[in-house]
Amino acid sequence: MQVERTRHGPFERISFAFDIPTGRSQHSVYRLGDTLVDAGGTIATAELLAVLRERPPRRIVCTHQHEDHVGNIAAIRRAFGDLPVFVPREHLPIITTTGRVPDYRALFWGHPEPSGPVEPYDPGAVFEDSRVTLEAVLTPGHTPHHITFVARDGGTTYALTADLYTSRPLEGWFESAADDMVASLRRVAARDPALAVLPTHGRIKPDGARVLSDMADWIDREAERVRGEAERRGTRDPRTLAAALYADLGPDLADLGSGGEISRAGFVRSILAPNRSLPVDAP
Repeated sequence: MQVERTRHGPFERISFAFDIPTGRSQHSVYRLGDTLVDAGGTIATAELLAVLRERPPRRIVCTHQHEDHVGNIAAIRRAFGDLPVFVPREHLPIITTTGRVPDYRALFWGHPEPSGPVEPYDPGAVFEDSRVTLEAVLTPGHTPHHITFVARDGGTTYALTADLYTSRPLEGWFESAADDMVASLRRVAARDPALAVLPTHGRIKPDGARVLSDMADWIDREAERVRGEAERRGTRDPRTLAAALYADLGPDLADLGSGGEISRAGFVRSILAPNRSLPVDAP
């Protein structure tokens, strides 16, 4: 496991990465003073606790319910005491009860542990630490009720975007809604032309407003292409349309490996039948 710690204004990024048979797994958590933003996946529990022992956190705030964001809540509490944990209100039942995910996801992030008692928060909530205010901004699209934390410090606006798309999402997540994603990307990009984007996965984007705006524009263009193909073929079947539109990309290995949870058909579905509620049955 490769552990990398980097500083971005008032935030420390703690990133975990390792090779797997199909590529590379990477995810990160962020720290602002005594506040940990997301708890990471259990695949990296030992490495995360080793870093946190230098200065145990006093609070956890989570962006959404997925195992690479909440999986270590229980382990952190065992190690450092029953610290308060804040989660999006609509995700609370999932976070407190989920103890297993499909095995392909566990390969990347580990199976989560049920969190134990947590406190709900709503969009617009603020969390202050180190003279910096984290504002919870509603950013659905990847999953309903997803939150981005926005903060300003020293003349720079930072967006901790969790799983907002910052690269072309042709392998779509089954809980997604493309139009919500576009609106969320534009909502965050509008905060500051000089926005710095701090995502869970992938590189830091110092030109974050441009990256998010370009991503929104690309999804809009691709959505028009999907709708046009659906009308031309007289079908709204996601697999039929994905096979026609993206045949040049070859087999959809993500679809095969995930049982349909991540797929090009999932991206098409997010356009033609966007999901806006939880829980969602996998296709």
